[in-house]
Amino acid sequence: MKSQPRSGINGFIYIFTNPSFPDYVKIGYADDVLSRLRQLNSSEGLPFAFRVYATYEVEERLTDLKLHAMIDQLNPNLRARDNVNGKTRAREFFAMSPEEAYSILEAIAEINGRKDRLHRCDPSDRERKDEHLVQESEAPGIERRSPFSFSMCKIPIGATIQFVHQGSPHSGVKCTVVDNKKVEYQGRIYSLSALATELTGIRGSVAGPRFFQYNGQWLNELRSKEETRPLTSRLDDVWVLPCDPTKYEIVAAFEHMDVIDWGQSTHVNVGDIVYVYVAKKYHSIMFKCDVIAAGLHGNRAANDKAYYKNLNYKEQAASSDTPYMKLHLIEKYPVGKYPLKELQENGLTNVRNSVRATVQLMNYLKSKK
Repeated sequence: MKSQPRSGINGFIYIFTNPSFPDYVKIGYADDVLSRLRQLNSSEGLPFAFRVYATYEVEERLTDLKLHAMIDQLNPNLRARDNVNGKTRAREFFAMSPEEAYSILEAIAEINGRKDRLHRCDPSDRERKDEHLVQESEAPGIERRSPFSFSMCKIPIGATIQFVHQGSPHSGVKCTVVDNKKVEYQGRIYSLSALATELTGIRGSVAGPRFFQYNGQWLNELRSKEETRPLTSRLDDVWVLPCDPTKYEIVAAFEHMDVIDWGQSTHVNVGDIVYVYVAKKYHSIMFKCDVIAAGLHGNRAANDKAYYKNLNYKEQAASSDTPYMKLHLIEKYPVGKYPLKELQENGLTNVRNSVRATVQLMNYLKSKK
């Protein structure tokens, strides 16, 4: 990552993330990114450190203010604000995923023909460890829980657990529990999340207990049963995916089937929850699904080919090189229950690409049950 601006560049717009604030990203400007990072991380009040997710080189200082204003115009509810001595103060934190924030910078870079100025940064081992800790500590939904341990599931040391991830060449491999939080695989010691990250090949961290089974039962399900909690998804595992019904007639498809094939979306994994936003004449979230298989290749199921209405789209879906996943229908919603205008007012920032749900959006969806 470039810390100091090169010739002709004055500084950087940056995207910072912090496991302490999983629902927000910090978007700001710095002449020196690493210096700004050290400044933020000097506080002793943070459980975890900020990290650089991406940077975009700019020629003018304080260019981030224009970006803030643009986001505020698109959706003023995304900006974190507080009240100090009767005055409202807008912060540099926005309720969106890092991928969403990056897509904004990417669009700006493409419009200006300067994608060479955009840089995404991979997390260090330390940062991955912090992310894994938070992933394993988070409760379903928004609630927090203690870190996962095998004792809470009554799984003894020495027990064998199995990695299960449809579409992965590693699905079915086994590892051994070596202490209350670690496993051994091929002579190396891992946390569940670290091993799941390696075996899935997913960029970034994953919630390990969702990828392993003990005696045929998922670890996250065993934990929920022991704690007598309902099993629901963490917020990071809830997505909104768009569908253009002129390309795929999803409404008709779900009238006849409970499982459909869908082009693989980045970072979406088995067990994730997907809300499908249907565009054109519907302009509503109309379906809730769970992902029952991911990372698949080869011929798709033939029973939904009739619902592909766009020739190019149909040919792409039929290609053996195009990865796909399987969506299992959980709920249907009538047209207008979750209309676009209300979705945008309640945290949905993008209806063109797959996006993670925000706290605000989930609260809205639950409020209209």
